Amino acid sequence: MTYEIRYTASASKQFRDVERKDPSKHRKVVKCLRKLGEDPKQSGLHSHKYDSMTGPNGEEIWESYIENKAPAAWRVFWCYGPDETEIGTPDRSVIKVITVVAITPHP
Repeated sequence: MTYEIRYTASASKQFRDVERKDPSKHRKVVKCLRKLGEDPKQSGLHSHKYDSMTGPNGEEIWESYIENKAPAAWRVFWCYGPDETEIGTPDRSVIKVITVVAITPHP
């Protein structure tokens, strides 16, 4: 199953900022987001619930690793939803949505 990646306004700004300020980090972010869209449970992402915040509509927040074992390692904070998108294929496939809430160094 694939997931459509959407962004909150603040996450979109963070994505653009890291693209402008640190191209090397941006490549890591893009790689993480691609994996997240393929399968948020991939072992390399180390995805797990993050209890210190909630999503835009009170959803559970998940954390996935952009980096590991680095000072101030970067993370993607995201939630499932808010909805699903039905695409116009003959099999009427449904794409689940993941909303990225933040792209930031680990707090």
